[in-house]
Amino acid sequence: MSRANAGVPRAFRAVALALALALLPALLAGAAGARPDAAVAQAAACGPATLAADWPERDLLPQSPLSPSRWYEQAWNGGWGPQAASYPAVLAPVGCDRVAWQRARVVAVARRYLGLGYRHHHIPGWDPPAALVGLTAAGTGLDCSNFTAWVYNYGLGIRFTSNVQQQADGPLAPGRVLAPDEPFAPGDLLFILREDRSEVSHVVLYVDENTVIDSHAAFGGVTEHPRTGWYLTHFSQARRIVDGNGAILWTPADEPAGKLPAG
Repeated sequence: MSRANAGVPRAFRAVALALALALLPALLAGAAGARPDAAVAQAAACGPATLAADWPERDLLPQSPLSPSRWYEQAWNGGWGPQAASYPAVLAPVGCDRVAWQRARVVAVARRYLGLGYRHHHIPGWDPPAALVGLTAAGTGLDCSNFTAWVYNYGLGIRFTSNVQQQADGPLAPGRVLAPDEPFAPGDLLFILREDRSEVSHVVLYVDENTVIDSHAAFGGVTEHPRTGWYLTHFSQARRIVDGNGAILWTPADEPAGKLPAG
């Protein structure tokens, strides 16, 4: 694998597909009353294998508009590295429940990066040496908001700001804010306040009522874990990007060169 396509722990690729099964019953909602052969065909067309079918091709696409041959010329963007390229849009397979498939795809992509380290980088493939960026920034990894931005970019071709506070609120924020009584759905972005509750400082991807995926320094990077403690007591708000009618709500926002995320 080239350095441009690094950053995905191999041991976790199979896990992403296996765990995605939990999100897929809605894809087959109409299959129960169909003929057995039709149900089998729909399962093949909408099943977990479809969530990762194009990953080999997407891995060949450049992670950044900056040529990999130039990645290590300097500590780009204040040490955060090359900025992310915009990936092409992805559509659900014909005949599948679009919303369920898109949400399952987001979670599957997030799980693909389980084990990736925590670094203030824009793309997962950037692997700078300590001599270039210092010991704490050396190696591959993503921080919380670069992780959520990357998952939606790679997974669905939705590229939005990697600044955690701009993801949470304002004209660059993707999707819409959920009402206080609105239930969460897989792939929703959940924002967490600082300990002093002064501002949003963290973002996670919602999986189910018990589980989230995020990149956090305290856990060493990308993990899937229970939504407990600080994640509950300091919850601020949630945003939905893939909405219930199949619409994808977002605002394209290319960050200017050198813009540093806050998350």
